[in-house]
Amino acid sequence: MTRRMQGVHRAVLAGLLLGFTAVAQAATHTVAVETDLRAAPALNAKTLQHLQKGALLDAVEQQGGWLKAQAGDQTGWVRLAHLRTVDQGKQGAGKSGGGLGFLGALFTAASNSPTATTGTRGLSEEELAQAQPAPAEVQGLDRYAVTSAQARSFAQQGHLQARDFDYTSGAKP
Repeated sequence: MTRRMQGVHRAVLAGLLLGFTAVAQAATHTVAVETDLRAAPALNAKTLQHLQKGALLDAVEQQGGWLKAQAGDQTGWVRLAHLRTVDQGKQGAGKSGGGLGFLGALFTAASNSPTATTGTRGLSEEELAQAQPAPAEVQGLDRYAVTSAQARSFAQQGHLQARDFDYTSGAKP
């Protein structure tokens, strides 16, 4: 490898490291609804501090529907349903000073690990009020439809037995 190529490789590596550093220093989540920072990932855990809507947090780790995060000088757990993810590309570029924060966003991949979602995570009342129907998406669900014969075949393969029950027996008027 020529000296010039070695220099180019070093420059690229340095740029990537600067980009990752800028992203690492950037907040990863913002509080979508007022919530509490807790000592453990449980609703009955001690409250460390109350978090206002819009507060910025730095993610440490995720466990189920909870995020361990740094909020100021305290580290604790927050329900993921109460948070929004910060756009790392925009956030990192704004905070880095050198404008290289976007490099970290190039390498951010979607997670294949289980994700807990509850309700309408991160949507405001205004966003919900402005929601529009998506008939094409509903039609796309047709690809998951099965016939009665396909359903019976699947049930037989799993050794399932049919049972009759009244759907309305517990219904209240």
